[in-house]
Amino acid sequence: MKNNKITLLIDQDDVIVEYMDLVTKTYNEKYHTDIKVEQCTNWDIYEFFGQEIETVMHDPDLFRNLQPAPYALEVFERLYHSGLFEMYIVTAADPRTVEAKYEWIEKYLPFFPKCNIIVASNKFMIKGDYLLDDGMHNIENFANAGGKVVVFDRPHNTSKSHNYPRVSNWLEFEEYILAECNINEKMA
Repeated sequence: MKNNKITLLIDQDDVIVEYMDLVTKTYNEKYHTDIKVEQCTNWDIYEFFGQEIETVMHDPDLFRNLQPAPYALEVFERLYHSGLFEMYIVTAADPRTVEAKYEWIEKYLPFFPKCNIIVASNKFMIKGDYLLDDGMHNIENFANAGGKVVVFDRPHNTSKSHNYPRVSNWLEFEEYILAECNINEKMA
């Protein structure tokens, strides 16, 4: 941590980007199905798509073509440039997708330093004050390790009952994190 700033660890897939939207669309086109993202109500996507999902979910081109989540880019940039936070993108990645994930960040968040991108499946091992993530396994493990967590609302994490703070979009996260950290100043 630099300058004793609050450290935010931000997940990439289904937090900064709309991962399941494109996975579902690509799968439906490839296999002529009509699965809806809203139907995927738990983390085990094989339950909804079958083993064929492997042909879609780790395709580097899919990661290059992901759309930003609504307000993600604006809020991420405001938080980063506020100088109030030390920020890291912490993302799990199949080795085939790492380069594509970096390319996406470079394209959409060109100001963000590559040295602040961490590829890790065990996010609870990363030191930080807050983790914003959609994966309940990440949330629970990080909280159990003593970190503060915020669940980014997605259909696959709504079925599990918990008492963790939850936000449904980036504007809510911005409001939450500023209030949680007692930051009263208005960010540009």
